[in-house]
Amino acid sequence: MDHFADIEMEHPAGGTPLRMLPPDVAAWVHRVLQADEEVACCLYADILPDGGFGERWAFLTNRRLMVLSSDGAPDKAEMPFEMPLRHIEDAAVREYVGSSALLVTGPDRAHEVVRFSRGSHQEASDLCHRLKEAIEKHKAGDEVDRIPPLPPRRVAHRCPHCGRALRRAGDPCIHCSDRRRILVRLFSHVLPYKGYALVGLALTLTMTALAVVPPYLTKVLVDDVIGQNNLSLFAVVVALLTGVYLARAVVTTFRTFTLEWLGNKVLFDLRVHLYDHLQLLPLSYYNQRQTGQIMSRITGDLQRLQYFIAEGFQEILVNITTMIFIASILLLLDPVLFLFALAPVPIIAATTVLFGHHIHLLYHRIWRRMAGLHELLADTIPGIRVVKSFAQEPRESDRFARRSAELFGQEMRAVKLASGFFPFLGLMTGLGSILIFGVGGWRVLQGQTTLGTLIAFTGYLWQFYMPIQQFGRINHRLQHCVTSAERVFEILDSEPEPVQQPDALVLDPVQGEVEFRNVSFSYEPGKYALQDISFKVEAGEMVGLVGPSGAGKSTLVHLLSRFYDVSSGAILIDGHDIRDLAIWPYREQMGVVLQEPYLFHGTIWENIAYANPNASPDEIIAAARAANCHNFIVNMPDGYDTVIGERGQTLSGGERQRVSIARAVLRDPRILILDEATASVDTETEMMIQTAIERLVQNRTTFAIAHRLSTLRKANRLIVLERGRLVEMGTHEDLVHSGGLYSRLCELQSELSKIQAW
Repeated sequence: MDHFADIEMEHPAGGTPLRMLPPDVAAWVHRVLQADEEVACCLYADILPDGGFGERWAFLTNRRLMVLSSDGAPDKAEMPFEMPLRHIEDAAVREYVGSSALLVTGPDRAHEVVRFSRGSHQEASDLCHRLKEAIEKHKAGDEVDRIPPLPPRRVAHRCPHCGRALRRAGDPCIHCSDRRRILVRLFSHVLPYKGYALVGLALTLTMTALAVVPPYLTKVLVDDVIGQNNLSLFAVVVALLTGVYLARAVVTTFRTFTLEWLGNKVLFDLRVHLYDHLQLLPLSYYNQRQTGQIMSRITGDLQRLQYFIAEGFQEILVNITTMIFIASILLLLDPVLFLFALAPVPIIAATTVLFGHHIHLLYHRIWRRMAGLHELLADTIPGIRVVKSFAQEPRESDRFARRSAELFGQEMRAVKLASGFFPFLGLMTGLGSILIFGVGGWRVLQGQTTLGTLIAFTGYLWQFYMPIQQFGRINHRLQHCVTSAERVFEILDSEPEPVQQPDALVLDPVQGEVEFRNVSFSYEPGKYALQDISFKVEAGEMVGLVGPSGAGKSTLVHLLSRFYDVSSGAILIDGHDIRDLAIWPYREQMGVVLQEPYLFHGTIWENIAYANPNASPDEIIAAARAANCHNFIVNMPDGYDTVIGERGQTLSGGERQRVSIARAVLRDPRILILDEATASVDTETEMMIQTAIERLVQNRTTFAIAHRLSTLRKANRLIVLERGRLVEMGTHEDLVHSGGLYSRLCELQSELSKIQAW
């Protein structure tokens, strides 16, 4: 498709279209559209009604839903289905085995509009969602003048250049990666230390120049000293050879130190830059990746870059310079022998390029399997209690052995390729040297050249072949480097949160007035976690969020924390759109107490002070007292200096929760989020936590999520969610008597309490 159509589904960043309409389809659409009609979204359907493969397009406009069937000729296009929006009563996407269908219900019956494969499922979900919104407007008596644009779409699962499937949506294509651009970008990190790089390069060139001297001195020794029986010149030649080797040793020492410092320094900068960038990435990035995979890139991939950053470029430059310089010497020594010396070069160059392509793909597979091992370790080691509780040690050992075997298999494929390639290079250069010995020996016997010239030529010949062999080995390391650099730059290219916008508004302090205005949000296009949520919370008010699991309660507070941005609508803080606020100053005025509190490895003092590292000892102790955890802390062997282990495992669940509350108290937030803060503790501990929470919520805007409805009796209002929609809102007493969802939930919990008491 060489032409872009007017109707296209945009990439989230507003760039490359994910699916461009073919020109004939676009022409047909423009021809049939009415004057006041516009297309909201379209769906590519690749399965025909009879189950065979074919091409159809479904279009949703502000007037109708229609389907195009065409064989590439707009004049022959047909419209097998058309229905005005006012006649559609319902819409749904039905999943079958290997395919799905878009269904709509009309006044008389249900219609299967189009059928499609799984690749178009999310587009169909988007179209269905917009269609349902239009249906609701018609039912309410409103005219649909315009259907709002779709929310940002998913990124493509296929490479836009070669069409190959990507391992994960948005990942770079390993087949289309520009290795030269990657290397240029990698070496840009060396520019701040170009002085050290130039010193290292000068030392490298000096060492290379010194390596050229011994073969020539050997020629002088054979032809002018031994051949002429010149003892005075013998002492000079020996002294020069000794001086050259001593100088090479000194230069090599300084070169090694300089390049090692350069490599480690650039590696240090990259590691810090990468970690800083990881701190800025949104939660959606971490939701799609496992911890072990990210750790693999920070440690293993960065380590593989060190050699090439420090020495790789210089080795390439030195090898090229050496080849040109030595080739000039060989040409001057004996032009005939030089032509024979070039015989294996084309074969070596062709095999090196072929080897580099195959080994690059293999290293991607190896790194993925290595990351898989790290993912497994990151899962099982923190969860070792669960593993042991269910006696699953043999199963986990088998999983690790299988993944290790997969890694071993891919590594052996690379070893086989390398073990055949490098001996082949040696064979080619060896055959070249044999050819030179044969032709050169014949020329010496014929008196066409001297023995010293032949010895010097063979000495230089190995220095000529050595860079050629090194290019093969450098190419091997280059593929290591490029593969790791792609994985590192994939993280650095991920879009961070907009935390440092220069025009962002800073509210200091936040008063705490919160308004959700027609907020909708989806983690995946077409599957909305929240739909058209609207309510307002006054500053200092406590609001309870209630509803079944999956109703959207946690999603709502995630949006409030701006871990995600709304798909449509707006969240207002003190009358300002949350997207206009500077993130860090805003989050500094928020406090969160989670159902499963996360404590860091360290002392209790450090964990409480995490909310405010500059807090005084009196402030930290006051926060601990307010959270009802001071007494159990001082009774521990080391008091506040007690090391609580990874994730606070040495503390009980209630103790961990109270420490997390103390951390929130120390923050002194203006907006407080309580996410099931008492869900996993016993009754006595719950009373202590409730007492601490009652102190914490005073004079703060509080959003409390709880399944134990009794914990929300003191909330000013309750917001009841079901399937992403706000279904009820009011006080506890009002909702209990309303006979709605909240009333039913209260009755169920009351019955459950009776069963537990019995």
